Amino acid sequence: MKAQLKKAVGEMIVITNNPMVKEKLGQIGVMLFLEDAEYGDVLNVVKKQIIDDHICLLSHPLSGSIKPNETYYKTIFASETNSQYIDIESLEYIESAIAVYKKFIKNKQRPNWSLAVLEDFSFVDFYIAQSTLERMGVGQ
Repeated sequence: MKAQLKKAVGEMIVITNNPMVKEKLGQIGVMLFLEDAEYGDVLNVVKKQIIDDHICLLSHPLSGSIKPNETYYKTIFASETNSQYIDIESLEYIESAIAVYKKFIKNKQRPNWSLAVLEDFSFVDFYIAQSTLERMGVGQ
């Protein structure tokens, strides 16, 4: 999966595999929509962006109380920095989130969810993303 990001310095970046987030929050910053990506793929793309493009996290990669093996969708907010260095705190957060994801997936694989269940997961992730934006003071 190749993710390309074109952005302005300091602009918010929305990294998601959730079509509802893309549709309803697409006007907020730069949208990096990962079609056909799973939860773990989103985490890995964010890690790559932290390393390659020096973005920093604006939201915690494990936000919400849903275990990584109990949902399909994930939305993470980030921002580009002016730094030529990797944001170590962001890298530590994403690496920790990837470790948690791997632990949960190893212990309990995800079922083959129905479309209705996936739509529910999409709404829950959207709601968490929308609430995060409100707490950050970002208007939609």
